[in-house]
Amino acid sequence: MLDLAPGRLEHVDLERGEHMRKELIRATTAGLLAAGVLGLVGACGGGSDSGGDDAAATPTASESSSDPATASPIAGAALDAPITLTAPTQDAAVGRSFVVRGSGVAFEGTLLWKLSDTAGAETVSGFASAGSTEKQPFQFTVEAPQAGSYTLTVYRESADDGSPTDVVTRRLTVQ
Repeated sequence: MLDLAPGRLEHVDLERGEHMRKELIRATTAGLLAAGVLGLVGACGGGSDSGGDDAAATPTASESSSDPATASPIAGAALDAPITLTAPTQDAAVGRSFVVRGSGVAFEGTLLWKLSDTAGAETVSGFASAGSTEKQPFQFTVEAPQAGSYTLTVYRESADDGSPTDVVTRRLTVQ
C-alpha cells in the first residue's frame, strides 16, 4: 500500500515507480469520487431533517403561478409549479404578524416576497430559503405595518434579467 503521508512520496523506490504511480492514481480517484458523492448527498439535503411537515407542504390544484405571462414553462401544472403556497390561503384574514408556508425551488434556493397595499406600493419585503435543485419547504413571518388590505407576492428572479418570474400572489386582510 502506498504511504501518502506528507514528505513520504519522494522516497518511493524507483524500480516500483510505475506500480506506485498507478496506486496513487487509484487512491486519488477513489478519494475524489467519495468526496463528490458526499458533496452531492449533502447538497441534496440527504440525511437532514427539514423540520417541516411534508403533508402541510403538499400543493393543491389551485396553487399554480398566478400570472401565466410571467410563469416559467415548468409551471404548467400545480404540482410542477416552482412555487406553491399552502398558507395563508387566498382572501384570508390574518393578524399583523403572520406565517407564510409553502414549497419552492429557485436559483441558489432564494425566493423573494413582498407585501403591497391596495395602491400597489410595497410596504415590506424579504426573502426565504427554498430548494436550489428541487422543491423544498419554506416558511417565513411577515410583519404588516398596519391593518388593511394587502397582496402578498412570492416569486423568484429571472436568471436572464432579474425580473420577477413564477409569481404567486395572495390577497389578504390584515386585522
